[in-house]
Amino acid sequence: MHIFIDDSGDGGFKFESGSSSHLVMAACVFKDPSEILRLKQCMESCAQHNGLKTEFKYAKTKERVKDCFFNCTADIRYNIRTIVMDKSQIYSGHLRNNPAALKSFAIRQLLSHGFGTIHGAKVVIDGQDTKAFGITDHAYLMAMANRASPGTIAKVEWADSKQNVGIQLADMVAGAIQRGERTHKKADPKHLRLIRPRSYQPHGSYWNFR
Repeated sequence: MHIFIDDSGDGGFKFESGSSSHLVMAACVFKDPSEILRLKQCMESCAQHNGLKTEFKYAKTKERVKDCFFNCTADIRYNIRTIVMDKSQIYSGHLRNNPAALKSFAIRQLLSHGFGTIHGAKVVIDGQDTKAFGITDHAYLMAMANRASPGTIAKVEWADSKQNVGIQLADMVAGAIQRGERTHKKADPKHLRLIRPRSYQPHGSYWNFR
């Protein structure tokens, strides 16, 4: 089992100065490694069709490319586990004053609430995000998740999103969810509707955390 994690939104609470209304942490869960290869082929085809020379990132990708991405990957078998935080409903002083702590908390909650569906998983996180997530040690993340749900995680790896299609997928998924849930700008659930069934229980989860 492979799990790729990324986020969308920010950990700030200065809403009047541009902080996002929501923070989304998304995990794309693959039970069959061969589906990751299929994902890579689909993404390469989409990039070539659209003349995309960079990685897929929801916030920086043109609308037509986003549409193509979700259409091209529609048949890939994976599930989504996500935690959607309405930050206006978070009252912890520690989390409100420490964006990295909020993101680290979101990852731990996401991985430790697998409801018995995640076992011996290899977790992959963008190495560029580990500082922003407040996670500097593989063992720490494994211990926190396995303490709440023993046997959940077997391995944690940092990876370069430019070279990892799973992390790019997680970025696109998190971005689509955040865009569909946000209130600091007009919400648009167009892409969220396409992927929402992947979060249905028991294999997926869609946690509106308040």
